[in-house]
Amino acid sequence: MTAPPHLPPSGDPHPATPRATRRRRPLLWTALAVPLLGWAGLAAGLGTALLREPIERRASAALGRAVAIDGDVRLLVTPFSLQLAADDVRIANAAWAQAPDLLNVRALTARFSTFDLLMGRAGPRALGLRGGTLDLERQASTGAANWKLGGKDGLFAVAGVQRVDADDLVLRYRDEREGIESWLKLVGSGPGAVRFAGRASLAGDAFRMNGSSNSAEGQPFRFALRAGAETLDLRLEGESDSPFRLAGADLRVGARGPDLAALAALARIDLPAAPSFALTARLAQRRGGWHFSRIAGQLGETDLSGSLTLEQRGARPRVVASLASEALHLADGMAVLGLRTATSPSDGEGPQPVASLLPDATLSPGALRSFDAVVDYKAEQIEGVGDAGSALKPAHLAMRLALIDGRFMLSPASVDLAGGFVSSDIYIDARQGPALARYDIRLSPTPMGPLLAGWGLAPRETTALARGRIQLSGRGETLRETLGHAAGRIALVLPAGRVGMAQASESELDMTNLRAAMFGTRSGNGVDSTGGIFWRLGQRLGIGGDGEAANNATHLNCGLIAFSVRDGLATADPILIDTDGHVLTGRGEFDLRGERLDLRLQAQGKSREWFGRPAPILIGGTLAAPTVLREPVDLFRPQRLFGLSMMLPDVRAIFGFVDPDEAQAPACGTLLRGGATADAAQAGPAPKPAELALR
Repeated sequence: MTAPPHLPPSGDPHPATPRATRRRRPLLWTALAVPLLGWAGLAAGLGTALLREPIERRASAALGRAVAIDGDVRLLVTPFSLQLAADDVRIANAAWAQAPDLLNVRALTARFSTFDLLMGRAGPRALGLRGGTLDLERQASTGAANWKLGGKDGLFAVAGVQRVDADDLVLRYRDEREGIESWLKLVGSGPGAVRFAGRASLAGDAFRMNGSSNSAEGQPFRFALRAGAETLDLRLEGESDSPFRLAGADLRVGARGPDLAALAALARIDLPAAPSFALTARLAQRRGGWHFSRIAGQLGETDLSGSLTLEQRGARPRVVASLASEALHLADGMAVLGLRTATSPSDGEGPQPVASLLPDATLSPGALRSFDAVVDYKAEQIEGVGDAGSALKPAHLAMRLALIDGRFMLSPASVDLAGGFVSSDIYIDARQGPALARYDIRLSPTPMGPLLAGWGLAPRETTALARGRIQLSGRGETLRETLGHAAGRIALVLPAGRVGMAQASESELDMTNLRAAMFGTRSGNGVDSTGGIFWRLGQRLGIGGDGEAANNATHLNCGLIAFSVRDGLATADPILIDTDGHVLTGRGEFDLRGERLDLRLQAQGKSREWFGRPAPILIGGTLAAPTVLREPVDLFRPQRLFGLSMMLPDVRAIFGFVDPDEAQAPACGTLLRGGATADAAQAGPAPKPAELALR
């Protein structure tokens, strides 16, 4: 019996035969091999002729510069990335630049993320440069940068690069307008790691530079740079989202050196020789400049903190700062402002300099117009002036300094002193020589005890106050010259109050003589009368003053110590102090040019007293080293008797110790309000109103 034939399933009417299957296999292998061979060919550079021209054309159009590829082009495509590699790549420079090429490297690689391309975020994630040069330059006339290219967005935008590999690459930078020229040799030290070293010339200083950088995809770009010169040591470190996007970078800077002027010169700021410094700060780029925040460190012996903005958009650099110190050392502040302790020529023959109290500074129009500045500064303590714990030690300094187009303004400026405060407004206009200077310095009502403790006053027993004002203006090439040619008014007003005297030693006779003449009290040493022997004689006879009253307090009714200044010469106008027992008057002058003093103080008693008349006091020397002496008394003088010249006793000198009760008390209210009494008007020129002087 014959078996029935096998029928194919009803769902497959044309079943595949072994022969048909064998015919389709070559087609399958061909479909797989062609893409693989094409991928391998592109990766091996066999597609250079096909890829070079469109890449050059697209890159040139995107960057706005001619791009040339003289070597092979390789393209490696994976499911997650696309990597482009090209040899002998050149990017043309700007027409005004010195070097022909902005970039000229033997090998360039760029890796693109497939996900970025699918999402429309073009631009490479990683960039590699090997063997060649990168020339960066700013145009001298306009400040334009040659690295400002097109292609901020698109396939050739580098702002999104997160990793940079560089090896055997020379980076050069040139800025003729700022006087900067530098070069760095970059050497690879691992994946995304680069070390560099080189030299730079900046503001006339030669720097040696070295540093490193590290970058990786998904990680911030970190770098550190150190630049050292003969007088400067600079450090810069920080991190940013991209090596090509430093505008928002977190930067930290540090600088140290023996002269702050060398650091300022880097920003085209002309400062006089200044103290040594060691400073750190946070640095951020601002439009047209840089902002330094969290400043901390030392300037000389002064601590410094605060913030500073350096703007470089205008014709001159502009500094806007807010700074503070816990303790300002006076020498450091004077040095930064260009103030120096000067010497005055002596009146004798030969260069015999005399110590000067008033500081000096050159008022150069060029220096004062080299930059603009607005600086707010505060200091809790001021060192280098006054003894520690002394009431005369200034504190709590607050000031605003402005320098605008050659005009210097220190306004307002205030400092606490002896229980009061001193405020000032100083204006110097150096736009035209010689410079014009105006000084307005005011002393608020201040307790006289702490203020004049060095004169022998007892602070606890003194309730009198003092207030004053200095208003001067003058022209000169230096600060001393403006004072030497100054005109104006100096006044110190002493309202009513009690003045207590402290014990005095023999080493304090000068100040004892002065306080005795001013406030009508005796020193207890017998030095304040016409002759100490007469005062002691009066004590023995019981007709002189009481020795126990030497240190008693006296009542001050009023006082005015004023000077009119003309061409640097300050003339007493007037000196008048009224106490319960005496009226003190003074005459003389002091010269602001040579800082010479020539004053005479004379006290007149209000009641007749034997052996109790204070001797006149002579104040001489200089402002820095004044001398206070009793006026010498000649008991014998040459006289003619019977036609013969001989030394005979001077009766007036012998009886000069008798106080004749000639003093008339001035009208204090009128004096302090600005008037003068009739008696004072008859006695001589009316004194200048105190209120007018203090207005």
